[in-house]
This record gives sequence, C-alpha cells and structure tokens, in this order.
Amino acid sequence: MTPRPIHSAAFIFLLAIAPFARAADDAGPTVLCYHIVESPNDPRMEISREQFRQQMHYLAVAGYNVIPLKQAWEYATGQRAALPPRSVVITFDDGWRSTYTEVFPEMKRRKFPFTVFIYPNIVGKTSHALSWKQIKEMADWGADIESHSFSHPFLTKRRHPNLGDREYAEWLHHELEGSRKTIEKETGRAVAFLAYPYGDYDHYLTAAVARSGYAAGLTCEYGRVRKGSDPLRMKRFVIEKRIDFALFRHYLGAAPLPLLAAAPAPANVDPGVTPLIVSAKIPNYKSVDPKSVGLALMSSAGATVPFAYDPHDGSITMTIKEALKGLQRAIVWATDAKSGKRLEGTWLFKIPEPAPPPPAQPANTPATAVAGSSGTHR
Repeated sequence: MTPRPIHSAAFIFLLAIAPFARAADDAGPTVLCYHIVESPNDPRMEISREQFRQQMHYLAVAGYNVIPLKQAWEYATGQRAALPPRSVVITFDDGWRSTYTEVFPEMKRRKFPFTVFIYPNIVGKTSHALSWKQIKEMADWGADIESHSFSHPFLTKRRHPNLGDREYAEWLHHELEGSRKTIEKETGRAVAFLAYPYGDYDHYLTAAVARSGYAAGLTCEYGRVRKGSDPLRMKRFVIEKRIDFALFRHYLGAAPLPLLAAAPAPANVDPGVTPLIVSAKIPNYKSVDPKSVGLALMSSAGATVPFAYDPHDGSITMTIKEALKGLQRAIVWATDAKSGKRLEGTWLFKIPEPAPPPPAQPANTPATAVAGSSGTHR
C-alpha cells in the first residue's frame, strides 16, 4: 500500500509556496507542518534527520518559543490575550513511523510540545506507519494527537461529484466523526482539531467540521495565526526538503542584520584552541532593542553558553571553553526597535583538524649496541 500523502506532496507544495515571496512579520505564532523525517523516501515531503535536528536546535537556541497548538487557537479566538514573542507551533501530519522514531526523541530531549494529526486508516497498515501503541505512548508523554480525517481523502463536495447530498453527508460524517472517536478511544484523550487532508477545504466543509464538534481546522496555506482569525482556517508553514536553513530562517521572519568584525574569521581559526572567543558588532545598534539581542553557536556547545552584549557600542561576545570540531555557524539576532521586525546575521567558520604528529624515529636498542660492541673486541 502506498499511502495517499506521498501522492499529495506536489499539491500541498503548490498551496504553500506561492506566498513565500515575502517574509512574515512577528505578529502571531507560526505553525510548522512536517510530514516525514528521513523515512520513507518521498520526492518532497521527507526531510533528512540532520535537517530536522538543525531546525529544532535553531528554535531552541535562537530566541524562539515553542508553544502547544491549543495556545495558538486560544490566541486566534481571543481567549488568550498574548503569546511569547516569536511563538512557534510544531505539527506532523499523517501518522508516519518516523514521528515516533525520529521526532519523538528530539521533542522529549528539548521538552518541545508538538501535535500529530493522525488518520486512523494508516495506523499499522505499512512498515512506515505508526502503531496505536506508539501513538498512545506519545499521547501519555503529552503529545497532542489530533485528527487528519479517517482515510485521508479530499473532503470537499466538489471532489466527489458522483455522491448525492445524502451520500456525501454520510461519508463525510464517517471521515470526521469516525476519525475523532477512533483516536479518542485509542488515546483516552479528547480530539478538538482537524488538519484538512491535502489542505483542501471550502466554506461548506468548514461548516460541517464545526457541526462535527471540531474547534479548529488547519490548512496548508502559509501565514501566521492572527488574533481574531478564523480558527477553522488556521494557516501553517509546510516544511519540505527544498527549504534549506537560510529559507527556513527567512520564512520564520528573519530579515538581514549587518554585522562587523565577525570572529573567528572563516580562515583564521587555530585547531583545538580553547577558550574560543566568538564575537561581532552590530553597526546599527542604536536602532535595535538592546534587550532583544542574542548570540548562539549552532553546535552542542552553543546551546547553553552565555554571551555578553554592550548596548553602548553594539558588541556581542561569547567564550567557548569546550573544544570544537568542524564547520560552525554563529548567529546574532535582534529586534528592530521601531517595527518589531526580527533581524538576524550569521557567519561560518571551520575548526581545522590538528596536524598529525610526526612519525616516531627508530631508536638504537640496547641489544643493537651490545652486538656492535662485541664485534669490536673480536
């Protein structure tokens, strides 16, 4: 069986990519939509393990706040007046096994809340699908398990011209309520949200979703969740393999931040040097909020290393006491004091491998010396 989401990748991408010509501002949370991490292979919706971990590490160290989907919904409906700055919601669609094997360990390690939209008809049906046991384990930990319909079809009436009104209503009832009841039975937790399969919806469908008792519906249209926006049309940012790290940061709202005197310079690092001083200057420091400035290194060492910022000259410095290896990326961020826009500057440097020690020179052994001496006396 080849699950339908594999075939839906191009459709979802076309829905999501059109608005990418401009970056989002910082008003309202961004909902990220993932599908597959590492396996199964997919022309577009799969991303690599390294790509996913880099993105999660970036969120952890670069001043973002990962929040539950429920809080974004409360913000949209006016039940929550405000959210932390740069709020991000992390969601996964379908029910792929990689959600348990790749995603779940990373989320637990970072204590990130996340939502999984399941369609029950995939569960246990392929070697790449989740099992109910795995889903229940994630739910017991605190993962939010929500509905993605029952069998992942297009749900709108226009996609089913051969069904009469009554037949369509009965079929849709099963897709919506059958999915919710099955997930609630297997997890022991209420289901309140639906992700539209293929991102396909219209106003007739959103009305049916509301009648079925869902509080929100999530699309594949790019945009932030705004206060007062329709909770049955919540927007998301679809992550696919062609979105590299620069694009990921850009679409989360990061505009360029010019930097001066970034150090270490790419070609000026001594191998194995400790401590290592990472520093830069913000030339337009008077235009940024000094409380918003941050510096991180995209490595394991960078997650907890403190930094010092001088608002009088725009200099920022971090001291790394741990020996680093290989290619490193430093990131400086700030918020524009007038617009509230996220600004970000980054540079790369590489720690070269230490030179190998010279080969040991052979030394005369006592046995050789004795042999030479006895030969002289003969």
